[in-house]
Amino acid sequence: MKLGCIVMASGAGERFRMAGGTGSKLLTSIDGPLGEVPLVVQTAASVPDDLFEIAVVAWRSEVDSVVRFAGLNVAVVSPCVDIQPRRSDTVRAGAAYADARGWDGVLFLPGDQPLVMRESFRALAEAFTRDPSRACRLSWRGVPGSPVLFPARCIPVLMALQGSDGGSSLFRSGELEVSLTEAREACELIDVDIPADLERIKEACRQRRHLEIV
Repeated sequence: MKLGCIVMASGAGERFRMAGGTGSKLLTSIDGPLGEVPLVVQTAASVPDDLFEIAVVAWRSEVDSVVRFAGLNVAVVSPCVDIQPRRSDTVRAGAAYADARGWDGVLFLPGDQPLVMRESFRALAEAFTRDPSRACRLSWRGVPGSPVLFPARCIPVLMALQGSDGGSSLFRSGELEVSLTEAREACELIDVDIPADLERIKEACRQRRHLEIV
């Protein structure tokens, strides 16, 4: 079974800036497993490339550049729009890439969610392999979050999304069944909406390093 992961890194970060954040959250340096590198690079590097082909959908040239410079085993895809992409633009670009690559399942991972553990990625892939008719979604204590692994049959619908709709819009009709996969740690589901989220991610990275030392 051929699985792929789309790292969504085209957002404007408006909520982050409205809450007092400065600069691009995706380019903020995080001291994680790779050392001090941009948040989006830590996120892309967290995905096991022995399980998933990986592509980063990036609109800003700065994000494109740092991902390429990092030397990861990932492709970089650009939404075909001239203005700041909406969520649907990013998803459509990722779905089109998944379709071209012939993936049986496509995992959508926010580019500002770097703490998902390899064990959780593997659990998602294993759950999907057992029943590829369902979407598989990471959760914590039964509350669903991201990332989400969609079956290939959803790709045409994802490629037709418009406006602010993302992949979660497919769940509203109830036609797509979902299996929840429990994360190993609550922090895995943190993405960066406001500056405080960024601090939570940095603290989680420090705690993980401490546990490795101990």
